[in-house]
Order: sequence, then C-alpha cells, then structure tokens
Amino acid sequence: MTDSLSPKNQVEYQSSGASSWFPEDGDGVGLLDRLLTKSPTQRIGELEKLIANALASALRLDVTEIRNDQSLVGLGLDSLIGMNLKDKLERALQTELHSWGVEVDPTVRGLARVASDSLDLHLDRQNQGLVNRSTGTRQIRRRRQRSGVVALGGAHGPNSPLFCLHPVGGDLRCYDKLARHLVSRPIYGIRSRGLDPYSEPHQSMEQMIGDYALEIQKTTREESICLLGWSTGGIFARELAIRMTELGKRVESLVMIDTPLPTVFDEVDLSDNAKFLSDLVTFTNYFAGNAMQIDTAVLEGLTEDRSLKRVLELGIRNGVLPSHATTHFLDRLIAVCKQHVKILQNYSPVDSSIQSILIRPDDSTVLCQAAGRQLPSDLGWNYFGATSLHHVAGHHFTMMTAEHAKALAEKVEHVLT
Repeated sequence: MTDSLSPKNQVEYQSSGASSWFPEDGDGVGLLDRLLTKSPTQRIGELEKLIANALASALRLDVTEIRNDQSLVGLGLDSLIGMNLKDKLERALQTELHSWGVEVDPTVRGLARVASDSLDLHLDRQNQGLVNRSTGTRQIRRRRQRSGVVALGGAHGPNSPLFCLHPVGGDLRCYDKLARHLVSRPIYGIRSRGLDPYSEPHQSMEQMIGDYALEIQKTTREESICLLGWSTGGIFARELAIRMTELGKRVESLVMIDTPLPTVFDEVDLSDNAKFLSDLVTFTNYFAGNAMQIDTAVLEGLTEDRSLKRVLELGIRNGVLPSHATTHFLDRLIAVCKQHVKILQNYSPVDSSIQSILIRPDDSTVLCQAAGRQLPSDLGWNYFGATSLHHVAGHHFTMMTAEHAKALAEKVEHVLT
C-alpha cells in the first residue's frame, strides 16, 4: 500500500460515507456470531464479500470490478483506506488484525485470510469475553479449538480437495501464488503448531501426522483427497498420505515438489541460531516479495538476543514483519523450525505402495547447495516406492513464485487428473 492518500482518493474518501462500509457498524456481534457458525472455507468467503463491498464503496467502484485475487494497489488502495478498513474490521470482529499491510500485493482473498486467522487466534484464549456494544454486556465463550486448516484460495471446483503441507518452519506463504492458479478443486493449507503463543510445536512425526489426519477428517467428508508438499512439506505430505490410507481415506494423488530425503538434515547444527535466522530471511525474500539483506557472519558475532533484535529491526523496516512483531515472535519461529528439523533428523521414510509424483525444477543447484552434495534426479525417493518424475522451470524457490507459479500450477493440475 502506498504511504499517503492520493489527491483523487482524498476527495473521494472524504465524500464517501465511511459508516456505509459495514451494515453492522454499530454492532459487530451479529457479524461475529454469524462467522463463528461457519466452516473455515465459508468464513473466508463471508469475509471476502464483506471486504470487497467495503472497498467498492471506498474506491467508488462496482463490486463486480473487484476480483478476489486481483491486486488492490492497482485499483487505488492506499494506506488511509487500508487502515480505515482495518479499523472497521477490528470493530466488527472485536479483535486486532495481525500482519495487516504486510503483503506487498494485497488482494481481497489475502486480507480476508488475515482477518480469519486473527479471529482464530483471538478465540484461542481461555474464557474469551466478547462485549456486545449495543447492550454493554459481556458474553463469555468457552475456548474454541483453533482450526489447523486454512483455505488457500483458488476456485472451489468439483474435484477432490487438495491439502498442502507446510515445510520446515511452518510457513504456508510458499503456496500463495500456486494456489491462485489451481482452479479445479478446493485448496487448503494445514497450519503448524507452535507459531502462535497458545500452542506448542509437535514433538514427533507421529504426533504431527495424527493431528493433521484428524484436521482433514474434520474438514471434509469427501472419500478422496489429494496431498501436496513443497520442499520438506513433501515429507510430511507423504507420511500423511500413508496415515490417511490406513484410516480408510483414498489418497487420489500425492505430489512432492522438489522434496529432499530427511537425510539432508543429518549435519544440521540445532544450536546455530544465526543459520536459522539467515534461512528465515532467505525464505521471506522469495515469498514476501522483499529484498531484505542480512550477513550471517554479522549475526554470528552477536549474542542470541541481539541477533534476534537485529533481524526484527530489519524485518519491520523492510515490511517483512508487522510493526507489532516482537523478538518473542521470532523466537517462536526459530523454535518451530528447530523442532521440525529435530523431527526429521529422527525420522526415516518407510516403503509405501502409494505412488509419489515428484516435480523438480530445471535448475537443481539450489537444493544441492543446501544439501551440500549432488543429489540424484529422483532425490532418492524411488528406493521407498514408485515415483513418477516431472520437471518445471525455475529453481527450488522460484518455481513457486510469480514468474513460474502459473506453469507449476498447470503441471500440478495435469498430474492430479
């Protein structure tokens, strides 16, 4: 979002009735109660409609001119309109919207996801009280279990739902661009535990996969599902495919995108915080559209506390992290990343009759450099079961980003059918 309101939008914003953005402007409890009865996918849909109508009013557009996956910056969205929309949503949902404005290229779908995730986080608190501003009374709600499944976008077509598994670290942003181009089926992501202050990271592969299997069973009654994982997310997806099959669910397709064997972590030093922070910055640069630079050698010369503060300062300055982010937030990211690595260091794949679909980039050097050695074309997965190999443009990171995401989505659609 731009830093100031353009002269044209200044006039339009001042003359537009801000109170008309939200039909329940004086009392958000009705909206909130309605959202709480919805499934994760339905909630995202409700919020998308709300946000699209609010922006149409503020930008003097017909709501049909605003697509859910369209860049709002090009339509005239700027910081003042964005912050007023944020304020309206926070009043209606009675919670703070975390990460608002972090996206470089905001969309209706992206803002709806931020709102839905913030609402989930808010409701995780014990005995959360919701104040009905029209009556002044406090409504006490029992703790609601935060859903581990989030809608990632794409058109909700008729085919079997696709569940995307996070890589090490738990971040789902790697699927943002890909999900926008997958149009034949519902697309979901599975959250990692430990990224919010109300949960702890999984302690074992068994515990993680058990939780994720339960989340899928709660999300869909479809007899068949598809599973996908980029990078180490493919390891989790494969293990989950085995578990879901054991539970009687048909895994229609298992797609692993440039997924190495867990042995790539054999030599990783879990005490090396500087390396974990550096990898976090690298990940963010590719998937948040930033060019934040950090010298690992500089971090190695700092104490753990000072290195966290340094990355936090740079992250906020470069728009990688929200302004309210803290060192505790970064510390949780590192803790989740370390725990995932520890899980993989103690895990060995098992043979399976499930055929894996392995999609690799034309440029394999990035993954080889990360592993510190040359890797076979099938990355070693044929040893554990039949694996079909496919190729797309890019390297380990860029195959997932804007330049190549559409071509990757076409390949995924092809192998899923």
